Amino acid sequence: MIDEKVLADRLADAATAQDNLLPRALSDDLAAGRRRLRRHRVLTGSGVIGGAVAVAALIVGVTSSLSPNADPLPGDPPVASANAGKTLDEYPDAFLDAKMRGLVGKHFDPAKKHLTFETGPFEFDRQPGQRMISGRAGWKIAGQKGEGMVYVALYGSTAGNRCGDYNSLQSSCHSTPMPGGRTATIGRSGEKVEISYQQPDGETAYVAVSPVFANNTTVAVSGMGITDAQLKAFVADSTLNLPSMKAEEEAAQRRLLQYAPSVGEVKALAVRSLPGGEVYTTRIVDDAGSYLNRLSWKKGAISATVWVGVDAKLTASRCQDQLSVPNCTPLTLPDGKKVGFFEGARTYPEGPEYVMGATYTQPDGDLASVRILYPGEKLPGGAVTKEQLLAMVTDPVLDK
Repeated sequence: MIDEKVLADRLADAATAQDNLLPRALSDDLAAGRRRLRRHRVLTGSGVIGGAVAVAALIVGVTSSLSPNADPLPGDPPVASANAGKTLDEYPDAFLDAKMRGLVGKHFDPAKKHLTFETGPFEFDRQPGQRMISGRAGWKIAGQKGEGMVYVALYGSTAGNRCGDYNSLQSSCHSTPMPGGRTATIGRSGEKVEISYQQPDGETAYVAVSPVFANNTTVAVSGMGITDAQLKAFVADSTLNLPSMKAEEEAAQRRLLQYAPSVGEVKALAVRSLPGGEVYTTRIVDDAGSYLNRLSWKKGAISATVWVGVDAKLTASRCQDQLSVPNCTPLTLPDGKKVGFFEGARTYPEGPEYVMGATYTQPDGDLASVRILYPGEKLPGGAVTKEQLLAMVTDPVLDK
């Protein structure tokens, strides 16, 4: 896995069209169907309130049709256009873009000598659970051939990038005092610097500065001069806020925060459903309406990886996409519940795995899934039974 998540996560989403062509590790294979579905919904607006199309996740590679001279300077109001006279609620993206450019310019380049906005606008992802605005600006210095970069993001929750995610500065990231007794996390190595800060209202601001704008050049600039004080002032700026949510957006947001069981509940379910063995959690993924808990199960000489997941209705996918298998067989259980089921051997770069998995659409539309993988091409003796698997995926503990 690539640690530079500011770019890598977005590249991964943009590359999901190649998911069926590229070899994938086992954990990547599991996530491929989810990424493909989310990418489809982002591009089409399917499931997004108001049909809005959110493209912040695809910001890498986006270029502006405007020339550098046509871009508004930091602090300038929106250019008069067909949107003139509209309010923030009527046309938020252009206002937010202008606001973000103004704030970046105010704090980092008040003399307007270095910042460029040729890559594209700051864009607002309004999907519930993923609300954020993000964008990148170039940094040029007269007489130098290279170009630096300033990446800025504001997240609607604690989710998002943290100090060290872009420049791999984890070893230098440390707490630094902020107004009101709060703290931010900042890390620096020469011109590379990152900061993350959860504001009093719960939103999280993040900035990454690099002397090389990798999408545009391989040549670094020197002497960017962005100070810790400037970074701290930017993330603490009281005007750095996401737009308030409408009532229907708040309802969808709450639904995405309340759909999944706790880690302890999932482990207890696994212990109860998979008797006679040892169970322990090895990884948790909670990604804006898509929750996955990876457990390891051992029973004597038998070992298996158990993935337990719940997807909120907004992000729920087909059985085969959820389990990342070629097909699923629909089954009706004795109590009338309908599930999708797959069983068979699959080959991964690490070797063959025997897969048994099931999905269940809960009454509220959320999707529960359980996927069990054993090393090798055959189901070992003493493995989890089909009946145990189906009872686990339909267990009420997964239905919040």
